[in-house]
Amino acid sequence: MFARFAQLTEDNEALRRELEELRKRLEEKDAEIGSLRKEVDRWKRGFTERRKRRTSRAEGKAVGRRKKPGRPAGHAGARRVVPDRIDEDVQHAPPAQCSCGGEVEPTDETRSTIIQDVPPIEVRNVRHTSRVGVCKACKRKVSVPLPGDVAVGKSIAEVQVGPNLQAMAVGLRFEQKVSLGNIRDFFGQWFGVAITAGGISQILARLGDRSSRAYEEIVRHVRSAPVVGADETGLRQDGKTGWCWLVRTERASLFCVDPSRGGHVFEGMLGKGFLGVLVSDFYSVYTSRTELQHGYCGAHVIREAKKIAELEPCPETLEFRDRVRAFYKAGAEAQASGDFFACRGARIRLGHIIGSTDFVAFPDIVRLQERMEVHKVGITHFLDDPAVPWHNNGSERDIRAIARFRAVAGGTRSKRGPTSERDAHAVCTYVRRRLPGFRPRARSMAPGRELPREVHRDEVTHSPDPFHALIVLR
Repeated sequence: MFARFAQLTEDNEALRRELEELRKRLEEKDAEIGSLRKEVDRWKRGFTERRKRRTSRAEGKAVGRRKKPGRPAGHAGARRVVPDRIDEDVQHAPPAQCSCGGEVEPTDETRSTIIQDVPPIEVRNVRHTSRVGVCKACKRKVSVPLPGDVAVGKSIAEVQVGPNLQAMAVGLRFEQKVSLGNIRDFFGQWFGVAITAGGISQILARLGDRSSRAYEEIVRHVRSAPVVGADETGLRQDGKTGWCWLVRTERASLFCVDPSRGGHVFEGMLGKGFLGVLVSDFYSVYTSRTELQHGYCGAHVIREAKKIAELEPCPETLEFRDRVRAFYKAGAEAQASGDFFACRGARIRLGHIIGSTDFVAFPDIVRLQERMEVHKVGITHFLDDPAVPWHNNGSERDIRAIARFRAVAGGTRSKRGPTSERDAHAVCTYVRRRLPGFRPRARSMAPGRELPREVHRDEVTHSPDPFHALIVLR
């Protein structure tokens, strides 16, 4: 009996040790599962930064395979354009003696090169003096208004910044995304102009106020356009969360800075009674406008399908990604050709993707299929109207300028900041798109005028007094 008891005790101890070992292994597995879940959550939220890339790369593509420098084989090489005007011609006589020691005889053959350079810049200090007279009737002192005079009050700055420097400040700020401090240092280093960052900020605010009529013209153009794109991004205001909204056409872009991301901001930009097509992503502010005609961005659908294939790589997710890509490729070709049967085939292909039951084991794919089913009319709208793009890349390119500005400035600080930012970005985007390479000549300090209906580059370049919306550029 004692032997049996000893055996049971030994077995009990062995089982206890085995149980303890299993408990430790279970705790390790639980910790490992928890770590994997956190990693998956980070990937799904997009917090994990790829070590060698920030955007999705096609699966199976070699990491080390990169584009060779220069243009592809068979294409003409890139070189600087020869200017039409030569300001100075410098002649160089041949050397008197060759490197071998022989005498050199001149010929008619020549070699030449053109050096493009900027002459030394000197600031012109122009004093404007107005003789003061006295009215014989009321004995009031009167004089001709000086540049920079205000409608109310008699004070005027003793030294002001001219319109060309103001235009350069606006171009550096909104075109090149330079900080106010760096603009101040640039003016001091290259021009010897002493100005503070706060002074530059006030200049930008005043010019933004003068561009309000140009902004209103862009508002009217966007609201009457047949097709518009929309997007939004974050832009802090006085240290608090804010948003920059965008509604754009191929001709102009309308910006609005507001603390809210609610639908009332977008409704105020687009106005009531809009009859065109809205191209956007699947943000609820846009999708909830059921009274509008929609064209949804296919690039967002493709990116989601690629992300699913990256998070859960398997034959099913890769097949779904490839089928989505193939639909948009076929749809783009059908839209370009205008072939009715090709458009019909693209719709049938999309219906097969949405109705497929091969992906029921993947909740993310099912969710994407349901979204495509709900918004099927908007997704295929580009097949019915050649003017509607299948993507929203134009809006994303325009809103990226705000993201670059945000990286430098961080946001706005003053009360007039949101208004001046939206006006300046809208006018700069309009001129950059309509007049590529245009350099306005700032010759007026007058308030802004309306944007012209049709602006030709040659006419504006040689205009003696370009409208103010163009004065505030490069």
